[in-house]
Amino acid sequence: MKTEQQNRILTCMADVLNQNGFRAEVMQSENAPTLLRCEAMRQGKVAKDVVIECCFIPMQLPEEDMGLLQFFVTLFQNAPETNAAQTRKACAYCNDFCALGAFGFFEQAGQIYLKHNTLVDGSLELEKIITFVADNISVLLAAVTRFIDGLAAVSFSGMPLDSVIDQELFPKL
Repeated sequence: MKTEQQNRILTCMADVLNQNGFRAEVMQSENAPTLLRCEAMRQGKVAKDVVIECCFIPMQLPEEDMGLLQFFVTLFQNAPETNAAQTRKACAYCNDFCALGAFGFFEQAGQIYLKHNTLVDGSLELEKIITFVADNISVLLAAVTRFIDGLAAVSFSGMPLDSVIDQELFPKL
């Protein structure tokens, strides 16, 4: 997929997100892929602002009109190191319930994130591509909404995973 088409998709997506109550902006730089950065305000009972970043990963794909779009959703930063083992365990547990993406924990930054990669078919009409990308963002935000309170309880309060499940902050297997 050509860079111009990737940039057009991200710019249109920013417009759609801004029209739907998000704060979104496209960030361009000469030496890096174009980045769409979006803030989803007040997620979960913890009312935490969540940052969604997405960009097309520069790589060769089997068809030239395909693009690999990566979503990176930051739920929290600065989670205490003392709760790292429980946080990793909670992220792994949540992944069993995710329709898209995978939760992870980057210990050095205390960052809890949700990451997802998807192929985008650039041969489709722009409207269909935007709908597809918007659907991906909706499903990722549903996962954030579903798990953010439990992840906060584990990561910042040190609550054991079993207690979070018992309090119905996470679903039961």
